[in-house]
Amino acid sequence: MTEISSLSSLLKRLEAATTKLEDLAMSGASASNVSSSLTGNSGAHAPQGQLSQLAESAPAGGAAAGQESSHPHVEAFDELLDGPVKSYFELSKAVGGLVEEQAKYVCSLFAAQREMILVATLSQKPPLTSDVFRQLLEPTRVELSKVVDVRERSRSNPMATHLTAVADGIPALGWVAIEPKPAPYIGEMKESAQFYTNRIVKDWKEKDQNHVLWARAYMSLLDELQNYVRKFHATGLVWNPKGNTLDSNNLNRASAVAASAPAAPAPAGGGPPPPPPPPPPPPPQMMDAPSTSAKKPTETDMSAVFAQLNQGEAITSNLRKVDKSKMTHKNPELRASGMVAGTAGKPGSPKRAGPGAPPKPASLTLKKPPKLALEGNKWVVENFENNNEVILDKVELNHSVYIYGCKNSTIQIKGKVTTVALDSCTKTGICLESLISSLDVVNSKSIQAQILGRAPTVSLDKVDSCMVYLSQDCLDVEILTSKCSAINVLTPDSTEAGAEGDFVERAVPEQFLTKIVNGRTVTTAVEHSG
Repeated sequence: MTEISSLSSLLKRLEAATTKLEDLAMSGASASNVSSSLTGNSGAHAPQGQLSQLAESAPAGGAAAGQESSHPHVEAFDELLDGPVKSYFELSKAVGGLVEEQAKYVCSLFAAQREMILVATLSQKPPLTSDVFRQLLEPTRVELSKVVDVRERSRSNPMATHLTAVADGIPALGWVAIEPKPAPYIGEMKESAQFYTNRIVKDWKEKDQNHVLWARAYMSLLDELQNYVRKFHATGLVWNPKGNTLDSNNLNRASAVAASAPAAPAPAGGGPPPPPPPPPPPPPQMMDAPSTSAKKPTETDMSAVFAQLNQGEAITSNLRKVDKSKMTHKNPELRASGMVAGTAGKPGSPKRAGPGAPPKPASLTLKKPPKLALEGNKWVVENFENNNEVILDKVELNHSVYIYGCKNSTIQIKGKVTTVALDSCTKTGICLESLISSLDVVNSKSIQAQILGRAPTVSLDKVDSCMVYLSQDCLDVEILTSKCSAINVLTPDSTEAGAEGDFVERAVPEQFLTKIVNGRTVTTAVEHSG
């Protein structure tokens, strides 16, 4: 009877110990497990494992490990992972191809961010400019660069619009480094991506509804992320004021554990994952103690310096004597010439500096080859010289045009585009039909621009001499100028005396008068009469 009772108590103790191990394993779920549960892959990424080891090896005890998994910040983020993130990934799998590949990196990025939030619940806030915080952001940066890289190497892919939508919106996960209002930053990234998701909905609503659902799921993901940050991290990532202090030693110790321990596979049958490995032993004191042999060269060098300083007046005995013929205060002619002739045969005599290198002639300047290409949705026109036959006749409504480094050339754009930008051009003319957004001219000289249709805005920045020809339909345009000179706007002559095709030239003011009126500055353009 005694043996049966002993066996029963032993089983109860064994069951209690197993339950504790399972609880610890569940509370220490690493980013690799989170990512694999979303994507279905068993592989783990090293950077996320590094953060998970840091969270697990923090000297907070079992109670802290249990508290971190039940923290409202972490629970709400887990709901985000199980809801919008998982829905976005499932629809990415339905689309397939590079969209699915990019979605895997997005899931890994969210998993890395979950680990960073875990670390923040256990640690005091480090300075945002410190090396420790930069190391803590490294996993997020690595995964973010992978997401963007998929877009950069696949601009000619049929799914380029999908990849661009994700690449333009995913920097929203950088909110962890934004203070004091990270939620509006996420809103800005969401607006950047919305242009492309709207286009996806327009292009695919009659072809494949999976693409429409995918675009809406991605925008819903950014919306929910913004709501989460607005609710739990309104003024920035929340840290634990009573937690542990993060330093390089903690991060290095976590890196060593992540490098030595294999990645844990995802659970196959829904059971708890294996318990995390125990934290590594503290580093030996000999590693921290400075080596005495390393100090010997420094001590020797400093002793030599002090020995020379202790010489007193004898320290000047090695200085070279200056001949009286070279003393400017005794030779007025030397002061007039500003140069003392050196003595032949004596080392260390002053040498006259040679003339500076002449500027390289323009004929020898390396010229870059002209370029006219469509990169994604942007036409690139670069380095054309003395060419008046540059014509873009295959443009589409969502295309933009970027013109750079052109001289003595004329560019014609036949069709309606989103935006046109001229940068660092000289004596260049541009003729376009209509714009959705604006015509931007920056750092250019002697520019002539003609708008045959409509354009909402013309923006000129650091432009010297520019003629802007407007059509009858473009008279409601808004013209913005900054640091410009010799800007003239020409409009059709609507008078009875004016012939067809005549223009009336109007100058844009360059000189302004500012007065203080009732405590406020009032600025008006200066008008010259006579």
